[in-house]
Amino acid sequence: MSNINKNIVLIGLPGCGKTCIGRMVAERLLLAFYDVDEFIEKKEGKLIKDIFLSGEDYFRNLESHAIEEISKKCPLVISTGGGAVKVPYNMEILQKNSIIFFINRPIENITQDIVISRRPLLAGDITNIYKLYEERYPLYKKYSDIEVINDKDLVNVVNKIIELI
Repeated sequence: MSNINKNIVLIGLPGCGKTCIGRMVAERLLLAFYDVDEFIEKKEGKLIKDIFLSGEDYFRNLESHAIEEISKKCPLVISTGGGAVKVPYNMEILQKNSIIFFINRPIENITQDIVISRRPLLAGDITNIYKLYEERYPLYKKYSDIEVINDKDLVNVVNKIIELI
């Protein structure tokens, strides 16, 4: 698997499976895995929901710095936060040395098992996922190299990603 010379980046809505899938892909390919939100939490010593108390712009700035730092460690697997696509700079950085996969999971599946208390932009209201979908879906399509549907089990998604690299 050492012939991989690009980062594998996963983008998609909160709850689409980016972190679980990313960990599995990294393990199979023997690559390091970075979840951007977890990286920010460790660096800041705070949970994302607490960082958001300083405002979304503040968080997006931290996110851009984290993406910049992580993406230099190529090759590895990166799971972005669902809103990373909102900042064109983030995507420009990632496009330089990555294959970007849009993990497209049906909203009905997301709403069945997402933990909204950990998702600041859902703010205790699961219906906000539909607003995020409307706002971000065109961006996920624009910035992804490959779209993978996550509507079955995660192993199928992982196999598909590895097959398409």
